[in-house]
Amino acid sequence: MDISIREHGDNKIISVSGEVDLYNVSELKNALFSLTDGSNSSVVVDMKEVNYMDSSGIGALVAGQKKMKAHNGSFALMNISDDVLNILKLATLDKFFKIYYNESELV
Repeated sequence: MDISIREHGDNKIISVSGEVDLYNVSELKNALFSLTDGSNSSVVVDMKEVNYMDSSGIGALVAGQKKMKAHNGSFALMNISDDVLNILKLATLDKFFKIYYNESELV
């Protein structure tokens, strides 16, 4: 898994690529928690290059969302593959997260 961070207006975008699973989820958690500490108003996770995510990855995203909400910030997902989106739908988490289909939808 590779992670990079960039800015798009007021949004901090975390781009994630590869597989997100129990063995490397700590990297994602560290990146999320470094940006969800209250110093940023909006964090978006770009999942365009994520080809697999297990429940530990989903848990990291949920924790990031909750942490941003505690700081009155915005948290969203973007460019989700159909496979990962189906997992979110099965857990009804597609209603929990704000989901953008591409970067042009960001304000």
